[in-house]
Amino acid sequence: MTMKNDYSREFGTALYALAVEEGVSERVFGEFGDIKAVFADNPGFVRLLSNPRLSAAERAETVGKVFDGKIDGSLLNALKLLAEKRRCDCVPKCYEVYKRLYCDDHNIVPVTAVSAVKLSEAQRARLVEKLEKSTGSKILLDERTDSSIIGGMRLEYGGKRYDASVSGRLRALERQIKNSD
Repeated sequence: MTMKNDYSREFGTALYALAVEEGVSERVFGEFGDIKAVFADNPGFVRLLSNPRLSAAERAETVGKVFDGKIDGSLLNALKLLAEKRRCDCVPKCYEVYKRLYCDDHNIVPVTAVSAVKLSEAQRARLVEKLEKSTGSKILLDERTDSSIIGGMRLEYGGKRYDASVSGRLRALERQIKNSD
């Protein structure tokens, strides 16, 4: 296991335990998802917070200037600590650890739905309703679009992939034809 994964697991787990203890796990869950997106959309910011020319205090101060008063204090302190250690590249993996713990404790199944075009509100609502009925859990839907699937949808949850896309059906047909020779 790499050091990055150790930091991710350690920080994600510790932050979740602290948020539960303080009764702010739901708030931190929402804010942490937003923070993950900020870090993903701004790689220059991550590089800045990893710059060895800045002191640990300067890196923590930078995080404070950007996020202070906008996010929960526990999350802010965790981000400052990661910045001090020049490990802000771990934020997405820390979030995934936090998300897994949060979802496990709240009977939520994270589902990734990939479709060729963006789902309408009605389609999204029907999909979530069907998934909740079939899983017996609340659904946390992560929607993505990928025009290469041509049509239909691909779902990923519970460590499995369910492919009902046109491209998936074409690949299956191709395999079937090749195997019949």
